[in-house]
Amino acid sequence: MSDGPHRSLPMGRRWKKLAECIDNASFTAEEVCERRDAAILGEFSREIPDTLMSGLRNILCSSDQGSLFAPSGDEIENLRMQANGSPAGNLLLDCAIDAVNSGVVGEAALSSAYQETANEILDRHARGMAEHYQRETGAKRAAHFQARIGTILHQQSITDLTSRLVQGGRAMVIRAPTRHTGLDDGVCF
Repeated sequence: MSDGPHRSLPMGRRWKKLAECIDNASFTAEEVCERRDAAILGEFSREIPDTLMSGLRNILCSSDQGSLFAPSGDEIENLRMQANGSPAGNLLLDCAIDAVNSGVVGEAALSSAYQETANEILDRHARGMAEHYQRETGAKRAAHFQARIGTILHQQSITDLTSRLVQGGRAMVIRAPTRHTGLDDGVCF
């Protein structure tokens, strides 16, 4: 298994690259977070239809409702058919309903829904990656992997990613993480 346990990880290629970066200590926390953001954006792009994203934006951010009438959970629930059975789409709707029920309105509710959805997607995949590394590698390497996962889950917030989603939605371009190809990009002594 010279290629590493990330190769046999039963997830998409972005999540495999994230696992590879987490496992390799030469990647900085910033580089790992770039991979994390790319994986989450890829999940949004693949799982959540444009019609659902725009419908949710219309309900939560419409200016004609005024400040007296906040959107209800029932209005958001009507978008459930547009999720097409997607787990991430249904999760986004659940998070939006939770935000509205807790009194958050407008773009703040949309941002809260995106952030909670992104956090839940990351938590689910992180648990799967950690379990896979626990099965496929030795105890020391698995412990190192879990410690690195813990740092990206708790050290770096997802607020930048959330604001990008709120501003551009799913249609935004997913920028590839920084790739170091030159000799000067390596370790400096």
